[in-house]
Formats: sequence, structure tokens, C-alpha cells
Amino acid sequence: MTIVILMLVSVVSDTSVVSSILSSMTLGMQEVSAAVSEKANNKSYDQLLEENQQMSSELAQLRTQLVDYYDVKQENARLWKYYDLKKDYPRYDLLPASVVRRDPGDDFYSFTLNKGSLDSVAEGDPVVTENGLVGWVTDVELSTCHVKTILSPDAKVGVIDSVSRDSGIVSGSISYADQNLTTMTKISAQHNMKAGDIVITTGISGLYPASIIVGEVTELHFDEYDTSVYAVIKPYEDITTVMDVVVITAFDGQGEISESPIESVTLPGQQTTTAPPHSTVTQPTTGVQ
Repeated sequence: MTIVILMLVSVVSDTSVVSSILSSMTLGMQEVSAAVSEKANNKSYDQLLEENQQMSSELAQLRTQLVDYYDVKQENARLWKYYDLKKDYPRYDLLPASVVRRDPGDDFYSFTLNKGSLDSVAEGDPVVTENGLVGWVTDVELSTCHVKTILSPDAKVGVIDSVSRDSGIVSGSISYADQNLTTMTKISAQHNMKAGDIVITTGISGLYPASIIVGEVTELHFDEYDTSVYAVIKPYEDITTVMDVVVITAFDGQGEISESPIESVTLPGQQTTTAPPHSTVTQPTTGVQ
């Protein structure tokens, strides 16, 4: 109504005066409208910000739950592997462990485990997985231990071909380590070994239990330098990337040398196992392991 009156007055009055009054009023209305609009926009932004923060919090919780799920899943898988090994080797003291560090300067993939002397780990303890022998403990701290693998030339593992009964020593080689391969040497020239045979520990040294799988024969070669035969052995476990292992902290015949060569061995899962007899001779620090 006021605007109408002002328009009528403008007919008989100075147009510029009325125009100024109208401008002032409309400007005030525009300012009120803008304030209301700004308040509405600010409220919407605050709501979106709150919702975004809530969603971020829920997403973080889901990530944590997912990590927990995978941790539980991995732990469950480790326990099942441990259970399977315990069934195969009921008379062994087995300790599940995880790799926490690898030695970047070692060409033979040694690693550190999260178990140590507080867990009854000792130097020389064999390290295995459900797929076979991995290595042995070389150094022990309170809560960790260092493991050398059978890919290393330092390995001297007494083994036997489970099919042909030919014996020898498994020792690593720089030529094969990166391929997750090792070698079996000291093989008789009259051997009957062939590709595909499974090689297992003899247990006669007392450093490793008998019948632990070491790997499969992939090739046989003649060494021109010392005119001997050697076999290339592929472990069933990928030692270069293994993360979960088991330390054998005690087993029958540990630290004892067998009085005679192994007579009969069986692979894990078979019904019967004939272990070699053992004497109480102290284990030497050198020689075949």
C-alpha cells in the first residue's frame, strides 16, 4: 500500500525524491531476503558438514573392522595349518610364528620371526610349514629369532629320495636361490633318482626330524668340476615369500645321532612311520645336518 501511495505522490512530486525513497525501501527488502537466504545456505552447509564427518567416522570404523576381519581370518588360517601339522607330527613341540623382517642384504632369503627364547626357541630348531622344511634357527633373542633357509649354502641337510632311496645332502646355491630352488649333492653315481621324486629328511643327524619333506627333484645334472651328480630340488613352499611358519622346538631324537641309516620313512598323512633308532651321542657342530 505504501508503495502505491508513493507512486501516486510521484506524479505530483519530484520524481528523484520518490525514487530515492523507493530505492531505500527495496534495498532494505533485498538485504533482508539475502540474510534469510544466507542463513538457509549456512544451515545446509553445516548439515552437510556434519553428515560428512559422520560418514567419515563410520568409514574409519568399517576400515578397522575390515582389518580386524583379515587379521582374524589370517590367524584362523595359521591355526588350521598348525592343527594339520600337529596331526601329522603329534610327538613334536610346535610353535607357530610369523615373519616380521627379512634381511635385504641376504641373497638366500633369511628372515626374523616374532618368537624367541621366551617362547622356548633355541638355536638349531627346525623351521617348517605344512609344505615342508624351510630352514633352521641361527640366532635367538628374547622375543625374536633369526632363520636361515635351505636356499643357503650354509644348509647341510641329510636327505633321502623317498622313491629310489638314494641319499645325499641338500645345500643351497647362489645360482638357484632366486628361483626358490636348492640342490642335492653327494649323490651316488649309481643312483636311481628321477625328476618328480620327493626328497625328505633322514633324521640321522639329530638336527631335523625324519621324514620332513624338503622338496621335489626337478632336474639331474653332472658336475664337470668334481665329476659328481647333483639334483635340483624345488621346495613345495615358496621360501622367498613365506610369512607364516612353525618352529619345531622339540622332537624325538633331537640332538642325537642315529646308529644306523634310516630304514623306512613315510610321508606326513600316511598310516605308519618307522623312525630310525637313535643313540645318545652328542651332536657335533659340523657336518651333515
